[in-house]
Amino acid sequence: MSKPLEKKSAKILALILALIMLGSVLVYAFRGIHTIPSREIKYSVSDLNEILRLVSGSSKIYYLKFGTHDPNLAQLVDTYWQALGRDNVFRYLRLTSVNSTVYAEYPSTALGYYPYLFLFDVGDSKVFFTYDEKRDYNGVVLKIKRGYGLAENINPIAVGTVDAVMNYIDEISGKKEVNNTYAEYISKLPDLNYSFVIILTGDSANQIIKLNNSSGQISDFYFEGIAANKTGGYDKVVAINFKQNIYFIKSNITEYYNVTMYGRLNIAFMHDTNFTKILSAKPEMRAFIIKPIETKGNES
Repeated sequence: MSKPLEKKSAKILALILALIMLGSVLVYAFRGIHTIPSREIKYSVSDLNEILRLVSGSSKIYYLKFGTHDPNLAQLVDTYWQALGRDNVFRYLRLTSVNSTVYAEYPSTALGYYPYLFLFDVGDSKVFFTYDEKRDYNGVVLKIKRGYGLAENINPIAVGTVDAVMNYIDEISGKKEVNNTYAEYISKLPDLNYSFVIILTGDSANQIIKLNNSSGQISDFYFEGIAANKTGGYDKVVAINFKQNIYFIKSNITEYYNVTMYGRLNIAFMHDTNFTKILSAKPEMRAFIIKPIETKGNES
């Protein structure tokens, strides 16, 4: 027969065990609340150069890296995101976390609109997209809503006009070859930890440069990227592939300035501690224009 003291000890022990079990349940419950749902990923690209290569057939590209600790770069990224983030596709999309985004716009179609897509690096976190149709496309889950599409099980995820998203799936899956002309230019660029990038190709690149007394295409590729230097200050890269006799020259517009050439592809690397100066800095250029000699008819 148990003594009163033993009964009391047993009750206390049972109460302690019950509290431990309840605490464990609460811990798991709260963990579940804060756990971000994950998704299956079939294709993943983590290298920026490879991502840019996959969309190198587009006419306009923006790259924005979120979460930078530099206030100047953070403001620059936010300014561009405020403009891009107004797109109608975000009526149907909800993201749990985003590390960076690439916006790629393609040349106008015969119907007069510009296909485009966003590539969001969200890791393996869940993406929520309101859709009317879901189907398999080259092994990728494609969700469709009113002309917009989302490629779900790839990272970065692709969302935009359906044709642009399907084109990207074709390229990341290897079904379609990448535009190697512009991809070759991208491969020669300095490998920096860029926070902000603009790329223009074809007619878009040609329109940003004006040259007096010259006709024909001037350039077909333009790149501009800015990164925070690990030792302080900022690095900026500007690259242009010229179609005429134009080239970058040495300059002292920034604290450090260097030019590298690969044929007609000119690359300027600039460094400065002044963000305003680095933001507005453009390479100095020289052009050789050869004109035909005008001849007069022989006098009789």
